[in-house]
Amino acid sequence: MSRYSINRRGFLKLAGASSVAITAGMTGLPSPLKASAKEEAKRGARFLKYDRGVHTPSFCEMCFWNCGVDVYTRGGKVHKLEGNKLNPNNRGHLCAKGNAGIQSTYDPDRVKSPLIRTGKRGEGKFKKVSWDEAYQYVYDKLNPLVKKYGPETLATFMHGTGERYVHIFTLALGSPNITVPAYSQCMGSREMAWAFTFGTGISGHETFDLANSKHMMIFGRNFAGAVQVREAEDFAEGLARGSKLTYIDPRQSESAVRATNWLQINPGTDMALALGFIHVIIRDNLANMDFVRKYCYGYNELAKHIKQYTPKWASKITGIDEKTIESIAWEFAKDAPNVVAVPPRRMTRYGNDTQTVRAIAILNALMGSWGVPGGIFVRTKVPLELPKHEHPPMPKARRADGVGKGEAYPFAPPSLGRTNGIYEATLKQKPYPIKAWLLYGTNPLCHSSIGVNDIYKAMDNLDLIIAIDTQFSDTVMYADVIFPESTYLERDDAPYIQKDKTPFIALRRAAIEPIYDTKGCYDICKGIAEKFGLEKWFEHSPKHQIEALLEVLSDEQKEKLEKDGVLLFEDVDPYPLASGSTPVFTTKTGKVQLYVPELEELYKEKGDEFAPMPIFKNVSQPKEGEFRMLFGRTPHHSHARSQNNWILLELQDDTPVWINPKDAKKMGLKEGDEVFLVNTKTGHRSDHSEKLKITKRIKEGTVFIHHGFGHTTKAWTRGYEKGTKENWFISDGVDPISGAAAFHNGFVKVVKA
Repeated sequence: MSRYSINRRGFLKLAGASSVAITAGMTGLPSPLKASAKEEAKRGARFLKYDRGVHTPSFCEMCFWNCGVDVYTRGGKVHKLEGNKLNPNNRGHLCAKGNAGIQSTYDPDRVKSPLIRTGKRGEGKFKKVSWDEAYQYVYDKLNPLVKKYGPETLATFMHGTGERYVHIFTLALGSPNITVPAYSQCMGSREMAWAFTFGTGISGHETFDLANSKHMMIFGRNFAGAVQVREAEDFAEGLARGSKLTYIDPRQSESAVRATNWLQINPGTDMALALGFIHVIIRDNLANMDFVRKYCYGYNELAKHIKQYTPKWASKITGIDEKTIESIAWEFAKDAPNVVAVPPRRMTRYGNDTQTVRAIAILNALMGSWGVPGGIFVRTKVPLELPKHEHPPMPKARRADGVGKGEAYPFAPPSLGRTNGIYEATLKQKPYPIKAWLLYGTNPLCHSSIGVNDIYKAMDNLDLIIAIDTQFSDTVMYADVIFPESTYLERDDAPYIQKDKTPFIALRRAAIEPIYDTKGCYDICKGIAEKFGLEKWFEHSPKHQIEALLEVLSDEQKEKLEKDGVLLFEDVDPYPLASGSTPVFTTKTGKVQLYVPELEELYKEKGDEFAPMPIFKNVSQPKEGEFRMLFGRTPHHSHARSQNNWILLELQDDTPVWINPKDAKKMGLKEGDEVFLVNTKTGHRSDHSEKLKITKRIKEGTVFIHHGFGHTTKAWTRGYEKGTKENWFISDGVDPISGAAAFHNGFVKVVKA
C-alpha cells in the first residue's frame, strides 16, 4: 500500500471506530473498542497527515518571469511545487507551465552528460565524454580561431538565469559580440520607444498598474493568455473592479474576449489608430494640461503635427469606425489620469515598431498617467548597498551587428546586441568572420529573424558551435559540443534582485542533487575559462554570491530571507505624482518627450522613419490569394522550450491554422480540413499538414498559429513534429531605429492537403 492509499476495509474500520468512540463519549458508556481496533485507528491516522517534506526556496524558470516557488522534496526527489505566497511576482500562484516544472527535471529526453559530435551536424550522433574532455575540445577548437581572426570571431546568444556567466566569459575572452534575443527578437523596440519618451524602459516586469486602472487600452498585449502570473491577476483584478477594457488586435485573444471594446484592427496599423486617438484628445482639449505644462516637452510641435491624422483618416487605414475612434478617445480621457495605454510585449512585428510604441507612450503622457494609481507605477531599487563583483570591461573591437556609436544602430545597447544582426553577419561573414557560436538556452532554428534556410547556411560557415542547455533543441542537435546544464531545481543561483513596485530579493537553492552528470552554467563557463587562463573572472560562485548578500543584511532580514525565500522592501512610493512628489525623467530634456530631439539629425539624414514624432507609413500588404501570417503565444507553453513536456502537451499538443470564415468560404475550406502553409517568398511548404480552425476571431486576409511548435529533433520523443514552425514563414525585416526584427510581414498561401 502506498503512503497515501487506504483500502476500503481499513477505511470502514477507522470510520466505524470513530463513530463508536463518539457515541461512547455521548452516553458515558465504556468504549467497546478492542485494543486491536484502537491500534488500527492509530495506524490509519497517519494517512490523514500530509507530509510536505523538506522545503527549499527557489524561483521558476519555465519562463523568465521568475515566479517564487516553494519546492518540497522527499527522499531526495521533488514531489511538489507551490507558489511562494510572499513573492510579488506571483503571490502564491503558479501557472500551468510553473506547475509542470517538475517534468523539466525528470524528463528522460534531457541532455544528461557532456557530448561531442561524431557524425554530421544535425545527424544526432554524439559520444559521451568527461567534463575535462569537453572543456579541452572547446579550447582546442576555439583558441586557433581567436588567434587567426581575433576574439570577436566568437558570438554568444543567451537566454536564462545563467546568462551572466556566458556574458563574463565572452567579455573576458575579448569579444563584444554578446546578444540577448529578448532585445532584438522581443522587447527591444518597445523599450527604446519608452526610454525616448519617459527616460526609462517598461522592463521585463512591466510597470502598468492594471489592478487600479479605470480604463485599460491594450494594443495586442495578451495578459490573460501570456506568461506573467502577477500581471494576469492584476488584469483580472482591474476588470473585477470595473475597469473598461479597449483591446486592439486582429485576433480575438484570451484577453480580447473580456473587452468592453474589441477593435479588430487591420494588421500593422496600430500607430495610425494611436495617432487618431491623439488627434481627438488634442482637438477636443481632452489632455491633462496640468501634467503636460509641468512635465512634457514638445506639446506645441505635437499639436501641429497631429492635425493630419484625423479620425476619418485613421478609420480608412485601420478599419475601425470613425465614430468609434472618437468615442473611445473621449471615454479614455474621461477616466484620466487613472488610465493606461499598453503596447505589446513582443514588439517585433511590422518594422515601424519603435514609432508605434512612441505613439502609445504619448497617449499616456497626454493623460498624465505617469506615477499615479491605475496608470504607470515607478519602480524602486532594493534600498541596500549590494555586494559588487568586478566584471571584464567591454572590448573595444567593433561589433559585427551594427550596434554602437557611429554604427547603423547607435541607440541599440551593446550589452544586449542585435541577435538578428549576428545571424546576418555570420551568414555573410561581414564585417569580419564569425566562426564560432556559443548558444546558451537559445534555439535559432525554431525562432529567428532571417529564416531557417539562412540559419542553416550561417551555421555552415561556423567552425565551432558550443551549446549549453538542459535539452536537445533543434539547434543543440547541430552543436559540435554540448554541455548539459542542471535544471533550476538542481542548482544554486545568484540572488534574484528585482527593481519593482515593491522591490525584493529572492533566493534559489538547489532542492536536489543533479540526477545526471550536469552542472550549473557558472561551473560550465568557469571550466571553459580555466582552459583559456581566464579563471580570475570566476571567483564568485552562486553560493558565494548568496553568502555575500547575506552579509549585508541585518540578522532579522537574513532570517526572513532564508526562511521565506524572499525579502520585500515595502517602504517605497510607486506613485510619486499622486503623493505630491516631483517625478524625475532621465531623458535628454529632463521631461517627458513628446518630441525626441535625439532623432533630429537622423531625421534630416534618413527621413520619416526617424522623425522626432511618429509619422505613419503603411506596411506591405498581401497580394490576392495570399495571407499575412501572424503568430503569438499560447497560455500553455512559453517560448519554444516546453513542447516536450508531457504535462503541457496534455493541454495543447499542436497549433491549428486560424482563418476567417469569409476567407475559408472563398477557398472552399471546411472546419477541420488539413492544410499546408506555403511561404510566398521562398516557396517553402510546411513540413506536415495542420487542421484548420475557422473563426471570426481572426481578421480577414490573415492566418494565425501559436508560437513554439514544429520541432524537428527526434531526440524529443513527445514534442517531435507537433504543430507548425512559424520560423519558415515569418519576415526578415528590421526596425530602422532599434534594429530589432519585424516578423509579421511574412505572407503565405493556404493549400488543402
